[in-house]
Amino acid sequence: MEVVAILLRWMHVFAGMTLVGGLLYQRLALLPAACELADPQRAEFLNGARRRWSKLVMIAVLFLLVSGLVNLFLTIKTFKPLLEDQQLPGLYLQLFLVKFVLALVIFFFASALAGRGAATQRFRDEARRWLTITLILAVILVAISNVMRSMHTGPNVKAVISNQ
Repeated sequence: MEVVAILLRWMHVFAGMTLVGGLLYQRLALLPAACELADPQRAEFLNGARRRWSKLVMIAVLFLLVSGLVNLFLTIKTFKPLLEDQQLPGLYLQLFLVKFVLALVIFFFASALAGRGAATQRFRDEARRWLTITLILAVILVAISNVMRSMHTGPNVKAVISNQ
Protein backbone atom coordinates (compact mmCIF):
# COMPACT_ATOMS: atom_id res chain seq x y z
CA MET A 1 0.00 0.00 0.00
CA GLU A 2 2.92 2.35 0.65
CA VAL A 3 3.98 2.11 -3.02
CA VAL A 4 0.49 3.19 -4.10
CA ALA A 5 0.57 6.12 -1.68
CA ILE A 6 3.96 7.21 -2.97
CA LEU A 7 2.83 6.94 -6.60
CA LEU A 8 -0.33 8.93 -5.84
CA ARG A 9 1.71 11.59 -4.04
CA TRP A 10 4.11 11.79 -6.99
CA MET A 11 1.19 12.01 -9.42
CA HIS A 12 -0.36 14.81 -7.35
CA VAL A 13 2.85 16.84 -7.11
CA PHE A 14 3.74 16.35 -10.79
CA ALA A 15 0.26 17.37 -11.96
CA GLY A 16 0.41 20.45 -9.71
CA MET A 17 3.84 21.36 -11.07
CA THR A 18 2.56 20.98 -14.61
CA LEU A 19 -0.50 23.16 -14.06
CA VAL A 20 1.14 25.92 -12.00
CA GLY A 21 4.37 25.85 -14.01
CA GLY A 22 2.40 26.19 -17.24
CA LEU A 23 0.42 29.12 -15.86
CA LEU A 24 3.62 30.79 -14.65
CA TYR A 25 5.26 30.27 -18.05
CA GLN A 26 2.27 31.80 -19.79
CA ARG A 27 2.23 34.83 -17.51
CA LEU A 28 5.96 35.57 -17.50
CA ALA A 29 7.16 34.36 -20.93
CA LEU A 30 4.44 33.48 -23.43
CA LEU A 31 2.20 36.56 -23.15
CA PRO A 32 5.05 39.10 -23.12
CA ALA A 33 6.60 37.42 -26.18
CA ALA A 34 3.24 37.28 -27.96
CA CYS A 35 2.75 41.02 -27.43
CA GLU A 36 5.70 41.63 -29.75
CA LEU A 37 3.80 40.04 -32.66
CA ALA A 38 1.36 41.81 -34.95
CA ASP A 39 -2.34 41.27 -34.15
CA PRO A 40 -3.12 38.50 -36.68
CA GLN A 41 0.10 36.60 -35.87
CA ARG A 42 -0.45 37.00 -32.13
CA ALA A 43 -3.97 35.58 -32.30
CA GLU A 44 -2.81 32.62 -34.39
CA PHE A 45 0.15 31.97 -32.10
CA LEU A 46 -1.91 32.19 -28.89
CA ASN A 47 -4.67 29.97 -30.33
CA GLY A 48 -2.11 27.31 -31.26
CA ALA A 49 -0.54 27.45 -27.80
CA ARG A 50 -3.98 27.37 -26.16
CA ARG A 51 -5.02 24.26 -28.13
CA ARG A 52 -1.94 22.37 -26.98
CA TRP A 53 -2.12 23.67 -23.40
CA SER A 54 -5.82 22.82 -22.95
CA LYS A 55 -5.07 19.08 -23.18
CA LEU A 56 -2.46 19.34 -20.42
CA VAL A 57 -4.85 21.36 -18.26
CA MET A 58 -7.53 18.67 -18.54
CA ILE A 59 -5.08 15.87 -17.69
CA ALA A 60 -3.52 17.79 -14.79
CA VAL A 61 -6.93 18.65 -13.30
CA LEU A 62 -8.06 15.03 -13.56
CA PHE A 63 -4.87 13.75 -11.90
CA LEU A 64 -5.08 16.40 -9.16
CA LEU A 65 -8.71 15.58 -8.34
CA VAL A 66 -8.24 11.81 -8.32
CA SER A 67 -4.93 11.76 -6.46
CA GLY A 68 -5.99 14.49 -4.02
CA LEU A 69 -9.17 12.73 -2.95
CA VAL A 70 -7.47 9.33 -2.70
CA ASN A 71 -4.58 10.90 -0.74
CA LEU A 72 -7.08 12.44 1.69
CA PHE A 73 -8.77 9.07 2.20
CA LEU A 74 -5.41 7.34 2.76
CA THR A 75 -4.27 10.05 5.18
CA ILE A 76 -7.43 9.72 7.26
CA LYS A 77 -7.26 5.92 7.15
CA THR A 78 -3.58 5.64 8.13
CA PHE A 79 -3.56 8.44 10.71
CA LYS A 80 -5.55 6.62 13.38
CA PRO A 81 -3.19 3.68 13.97
CA LEU A 82 -0.16 5.98 14.11
CA LEU A 83 -1.36 7.89 17.15
CA GLU A 84 -3.27 5.45 19.33
CA ASP A 85 -6.71 5.98 17.78
CA GLN A 86 -6.41 9.78 17.59
CA GLN A 87 -8.30 11.56 14.85
CA LEU A 88 -6.78 14.06 12.48
CA PRO A 89 -7.11 17.55 13.98
CA GLY A 90 -10.36 19.26 12.99
CA LEU A 91 -8.26 22.07 11.54
CA TYR A 92 -6.82 19.60 9.00
CA LEU A 93 -10.22 18.86 7.50
CA GLN A 94 -11.17 22.54 7.55
CA LEU A 95 -7.96 23.39 5.71
CA PHE A 96 -8.67 20.59 3.24
CA LEU A 97 -12.06 22.12 2.49
CA VAL A 98 -10.51 25.55 1.90
CA LYS A 99 -7.80 23.94 -0.25
CA PHE A 100 -10.37 21.99 -2.25
CA VAL A 101 -12.49 25.07 -2.97
CA LEU A 102 -9.37 27.06 -3.92
CA ALA A 103 -8.31 24.21 -6.22
CA LEU A 104 -11.72 24.24 -7.93
CA VAL A 105 -11.41 27.99 -8.52
CA ILE A 106 -7.88 27.52 -9.93
CA PHE A 107 -9.13 24.69 -12.15
CA PHE A 108 -11.92 26.92 -13.45
CA PHE A 109 -9.58 29.81 -14.24
CA ALA A 110 -6.99 27.52 -15.88
CA SER A 111 -9.72 25.88 -17.95
CA ALA A 112 -11.27 29.21 -18.91
CA LEU A 113 -7.88 30.54 -20.01
CA ALA A 114 -7.20 27.38 -22.03
CA GLY A 115 -10.73 27.06 -23.38
CA ARG A 116 -12.29 28.20 -26.59
CA GLY A 117 -15.89 28.89 -25.62
CA ALA A 118 -17.54 32.25 -25.97
CA ALA A 119 -18.63 32.22 -22.31
CA THR A 120 -15.01 32.30 -21.13
CA GLN A 121 -13.65 34.65 -23.78
CA ARG A 122 -13.47 37.51 -21.29
CA PHE A 123 -10.88 35.55 -19.28
CA ARG A 124 -8.73 35.10 -22.38
CA ASP A 125 -9.17 38.77 -23.30
CA GLU A 126 -7.70 39.73 -19.91
CA ALA A 127 -5.27 36.82 -19.66
CA ARG A 128 -2.57 38.74 -17.77
CA ARG A 129 -4.97 39.70 -15.03
CA TRP A 130 -6.53 36.23 -14.65
CA LEU A 131 -3.18 34.45 -14.82
CA THR A 132 -1.87 36.70 -12.04
CA ILE A 133 -4.94 36.05 -9.88
CA THR A 134 -4.71 32.30 -10.53
CA LEU A 135 -1.03 32.22 -9.61
CA ILE A 136 -1.67 34.12 -6.37
CA LEU A 137 -4.38 31.59 -5.49
CA ALA A 138 -1.94 28.77 -6.31
CA VAL A 139 0.67 30.20 -3.92
CA ILE A 140 -1.97 30.34 -1.16
CA LEU A 141 -3.00 26.76 -1.96
CA VAL A 142 0.61 25.54 -1.72
CA ALA A 143 1.01 27.31 1.63
CA ILE A 144 -2.13 25.62 2.96
CA SER A 145 -0.87 22.28 1.63
CA ASN A 146 2.38 22.67 3.53
CA VAL A 147 0.57 23.43 6.77
CA MET A 148 -1.65 20.38 6.23
CA ARG A 149 1.35 18.16 5.46
CA SER A 150 3.03 19.20 8.70
CA MET A 151 -0.06 18.13 10.64
CA HIS A 152 0.23 14.44 9.74
CA THR A 153 3.92 13.84 9.08
CA GLY A 154 7.18 14.52 10.83
CA PRO A 155 8.14 15.00 14.47
CA ASN A 156 5.48 17.61 15.25
CA VAL A 157 2.42 15.38 14.82
CA LYS A 158 1.97 14.70 18.54
CA ALA A 159 2.42 18.42 19.31
CA VAL A 160 -0.31 19.32 16.83
CA ILE A 161 -2.63 16.72 18.35
CA SER A 162 -1.99 17.86 21.92
CA ASN A 163 -2.78 21.50 21.01
CA GLN A 164 -6.27 20.69 19.73
